Amino acid sequence: MHLHILLPGDSTDPDLLRGSSLASARLRLAPAARAVRALGWQVTVGARPPSNTTLLLVGKIGTANIEQTSEQWLTLIRSARAAKCQVILDYTDHHLAKRSLMSPFYTQACPLADVICVPTTALAETLNSSIKQTVVTRIVPDLLEYPLVAPIRRQDMEMPRGLWFGHPSNAHFLGAFLDSWGPSLVDRELILVSAPQTLDILKRYPFSRPPQVRLAFQPWSIGAVAKMATQSDYCVIPSDLNSPKKYASNNRLVTALALGLPTVATPLPSYQPYSAYYAEVGTDRASIVFETPWEEHNLIKDFQEACGSDCQEQAVTEGWQDALQLR
Repeated sequence: MHLHILLPGDSTDPDLLRGSSLASARLRLAPAARAVRALGWQVTVGARPPSNTTLLLVGKIGTANIEQTSEQWLTLIRSARAAKCQVILDYTDHHLAKRSLMSPFYTQACPLADVICVPTTALAETLNSSIKQTVVTRIVPDLLEYPLVAPIRRQDMEMPRGLWFGHPSNAHFLGAFLDSWGPSLVDRELILVSAPQTLDILKRYPFSRPPQVRLAFQPWSIGAVAKMATQSDYCVIPSDLNSPKKYASNNRLVTALALGLPTVATPLPSYQPYSAYYAEVGTDRASIVFETPWEEHNLIKDFQEACGSDCQEQAVTEGWQDALQLR
């Protein structure tokens, strides 16, 4: 039996997905490959499925050469279906709602899939309402790529220091947060772990007044997030409930809590199962987190005990085996 993971580019070793800068490859396709390998299947990755492929897992198409790639991928998907090869589509962003460059591809690809895998219940529900025909969805959470870290009160702390980490596509939400709630953080330090484009977006953001928060920047890497978490006292993850990004997975929230950080976040639908463990942006509880984050430490411990295994390797492996109907 042979699984092929469809991704742009040349064929590559499935083990290299673990270190990919593309979150969907690292947190979803890499564990899917390991889940299938554990059952003795062959796994290949790249833009050209071998002729002996029995299950095609369609990863994120990306925007490079999107028109040409979209035509090629749709042809491959239709050919796979004609050959009785099962097609699984991994759908991690709601492109049918936000009208991105990838939207035309997903508009055509979603109805062709035998199964669509999504990271959250909220995305599964809205996806079904976005497609005219009934589709089969399976929920597989993103992999948590960090071990659980007990919350600590830093001995050298003068003022609580915050952490924000994420893709530049979330930088606009950070700008809006700083514009609205920056006065709560005057003369405080906020560490940003991201790509350089995040700083460019913040420099262009139309602030109503200059933020008085000291921003420290660290280029993103898996290790950088973990390291900066040890130097921080809380995490902020603002978003926007009026944006299609509201359907983002819970990965950043789960990561922040797993790293032992009291967290202030926008209440995205995917965060609902963990609502007891974080403070909503703009609430009195959020203000307390900014001032005395250690008061949340018992809740962080409760989260780690009750939910710490939800997104770890075993749960995600079993989730992929179920989604691919291999168990």
